[in-house]
Amino acid sequence: MQYFISVFISAFLVFQIQPIISKVLLPLFGGGASVWTTCMLFFQFFLLVGYLYSYVLTKIMRVRNQIVVHLSCLIFSLFLLPIDIADIQNIPISGQPTWAVLKVLFFSLGFPYLILSANTPLLQHWFSSETNGANPYRLYAISNVGSFLALISYPVVIEPFLSLELQVKLWSSIYWLFFIFIGWIFFTVVKQNNKYNPSVSENISSPTLSYFRLILWFMLSGLGVILLVSTTNALTQNVPPVPFLWLAPLSIYLVTYVLAFSNLSIYVRSIWLPFFMLLSFVALLIYFIGGQFDILTQLLIYLLILFCGCMICHGELNSLKPQQGNTTLFYLILSAGGVCGSFLVSFTAKSLFDEFLEFPLAIFGVLVLTTVSLWWSKKDKRIDIDFSQADAIANKHLSILALGSACVGGVWLLSFVSLNNQYKQYDIAKARNFYGILTVKDITQGEINERRLVDGTTSHGSQYLPLSNTAIPTSYYRPGTGVQLVIEELSSDSHNQLHVGIIGLGVGALAAYGQAGDHYTFYELNPLVSTFANRYFTYLRDTKAKVDIKLGDARVTLQKELELGQKNEFDLLIIDAFSGDLIPTHLMTYEAFLLYQQHINTHGTLALHISNRHLSLLPVILQHSKSLNMQIMLFDTPGDGKEHDTQWVIMTNNKRLTQSVQLLYQQTSLDKGIHPEVLWTDDYSSLLPILKVLN
Repeated sequence: MQYFISVFISAFLVFQIQPIISKVLLPLFGGGASVWTTCMLFFQFFLLVGYLYSYVLTKIMRVRNQIVVHLSCLIFSLFLLPIDIADIQNIPISGQPTWAVLKVLFFSLGFPYLILSANTPLLQHWFSSETNGANPYRLYAISNVGSFLALISYPVVIEPFLSLELQVKLWSSIYWLFFIFIGWIFFTVVKQNNKYNPSVSENISSPTLSYFRLILWFMLSGLGVILLVSTTNALTQNVPPVPFLWLAPLSIYLVTYVLAFSNLSIYVRSIWLPFFMLLSFVALLIYFIGGQFDILTQLLIYLLILFCGCMICHGELNSLKPQQGNTTLFYLILSAGGVCGSFLVSFTAKSLFDEFLEFPLAIFGVLVLTTVSLWWSKKDKRIDIDFSQADAIANKHLSILALGSACVGGVWLLSFVSLNNQYKQYDIAKARNFYGILTVKDITQGEINERRLVDGTTSHGSQYLPLSNTAIPTSYYRPGTGVQLVIEELSSDSHNQLHVGIIGLGVGALAAYGQAGDHYTFYELNPLVSTFANRYFTYLRDTKAKVDIKLGDARVTLQKELELGQKNEFDLLIIDAFSGDLIPTHLMTYEAFLLYQQHINTHGTLALHISNRHLSLLPVILQHSKSLNMQIMLFDTPGDGKEHDTQWVIMTNNKRLTQSVQLLYQQTSLDKGIHPEVLWTDDYSSLLPILKVLN
């Protein structure tokens, strides 16, 4: 019993800490999806190190000695546990964002996570040795159940009711419980004098494996992780990377492992492969025009593709797994494949591709690798000594499936290349870094004649062509929008030189409203945005105002300024820091608004751009305006089919604005009674109350 409980607890801890620590790190690195991607790489790598540790341990020591070593490492790891959230947040951040994330993870969690990762294969080996070669995959099933419960319990039970501080403390407390159970196993072995039996171990680990089978283990496990991480990235292009959108794909990934390795015979090639062939073309649709669908539709389509693709990868792995022995080697290679897959997405893809090609390549990879796996299975059956007529029929069936998969893969690749060339026809510049993919497009079609900056699939500003030194802002910042009306009202006093702060640079369109003597300070997270705004657009170059650009996360920068005694005394602070299609969550919490309020002067104003296809941020702002005792004005500006529909919210106690005849005439009537008040804090934020599809 202690084996099953220990495996369950360790698996639960391994996957429960992932969303906890990732959510702690998210605001420290700009709130982008790459934070989770990098965390996934860390988790995969230390899982590999843990499996390597367990593999070496089982090869050089007897079971009792293995338990002694593992228990000793556990005792040491107790002194390295994160006791509270400050232990994580206070680790110095330096260097490139990816390496900085890995550094924080290593120093806050590295050794305890390594020991947890080694636990499942070690316990399976001890269990098999103690029971004279009993099937260890029952423990593997328990491990997957623990992992799955950890993931689904977090957004439902943990996140809504516990602060991050309590989450960290609870996790560390359960880790102590895990230590007690490992100690129980050790004393049970000592008491029973259950000595290592060389004949049993030799029998368990002796079967010879072909190198090609090992390569297939590696590639199938790696491809499953590539599909997982690329799907998560695709999902969080237009919505914030909150834990639910991390955990839903990861849960699907684990469920396919459980189903594929169960005894239920759920993986039937003749069903799953044709279904995935159909879904591969749905994947093309969602890749190119996914932003046109609501978030729930996107979520369901992406998760269905992920489920089917991982079911195939893990189903093929199950058909190739060792039937007896070599379990630690099997897990080691699977883990190595997972690390490789995660590394390819987190590092290699960003260096090689200036497009988000991981997702389509993963889809194509499933078709190709399935063909190879089917071919290998067919060859493996042919060399079987007991090859029968039934095997001949099965081989013919495998040949048909392999041929079908190869043909569909070829057609799919041609379709993707054709569609991608059409999609790229307007590109004049493109680049990729930790924060995402930026593209500059010159759109000249029908009545549209403009240059756009696109982040992922969302336009972040535009300028009419040909470029002019008297450029008029377009899109979300055009004349008549809420932000333009407020700037105009504040600028109407000839003696008032505006001090304006803007969180989010975009193409710098708002600088066009600056007058001589005005001072505009832009806070921009992504250095590529600054480069593109200065190189391909003229707003910053031609403005009459003085312009400063401060690179780095706006909230971190404003907090540092405050700690140095610098209150900016902005007349107007504009929050327009979109990541894809939404402002990062950590810029919309109550603590963030308290910080903003300290950087505006007595009559200062907050202007928030909340245009969004999927979420209604107005309930969040209503709660903040009530908490901060500030009046609120709403400006909805329809696009009339030629421009974007635009929504701006103004928070202020400046009577010049709240009593302005022009603003009162232009504002949108706001019935606060029909909008729920949703409180977002650094410890809690949920998307469900503000999903448009649910309201």
